[in-house]
Amino acid sequence: MVGDFEQKAAEQQTFFEKNGIIPESFGLAIDLGAGHGLQAIPLARLGFSVTAIDFSAVLLKELEERKGRLDITTIEADITDTHWHGSLKPELVICMGDTISHLESFEQLETLTLTLSNLLTREGKLIYSFRDYSQALEDTQRFIPVKSDSNRIHTCLLEYFDNTVRVTDLLHEKQGDIWQQQVSSYTKLRLTSDMVSAMIEKSGLNVVSEGVHNRMSYLIAQK
Repeated sequence: MVGDFEQKAAEQQTFFEKNGIIPESFGLAIDLGAGHGLQAIPLARLGFSVTAIDFSAVLLKELEERKGRLDITTIEADITDTHWHGSLKPELVICMGDTISHLESFEQLETLTLTLSNLLTREGKLIYSFRDYSQALEDTQRFIPVKSDSNRIHTCLLEYFDNTVRVTDLLHEKQGDIWQQQVSSYTKLRLTSDMVSAMIEKSGLNVVSEGVHNRMSYLIAQK
């Protein structure tokens, strides 16, 4: 698992480097929905002082264990609870890995985007990544293989509605000679690149780069 994390963290660092994401002034970056540090760690390796925010104490503990001497401060908080930012004035804010699709509504995302725009220093940057659900998958394409090995098979099923997507996780685990199934589901916002770009522009930022990789949309905006 450590090797897998390092490989993915290296991919994230390459993304930041290719897009010119390096410290410019005070070097403060905020990572919203930081999880176990897949983006926070490469940002710190690039020289940023990172404030990593997530509601999961378990994931933040993993991040604390991974960071070593890197300049990363963790805060356990909901990203929509703006009390976390205090007097922070970041030159970079990121919210990646499809985190924004888990917000409760488009209005909540619009409010968050405006808050982040106001936080950023002059010429500061905002990065969002998310799955673009503008084109609904059909029939068997709705079944997405997530991960599998000799003892575990994880698949998800996507169901599309006007403004949301219901994701059902199907987990099969082998216990002895028997396969056991666990099923859970949750709802995500049905985001599109055009929709999120419009929210960003409305907040006073300019979208300077956009792209798609592995069905994930990436938007970089600047103040």
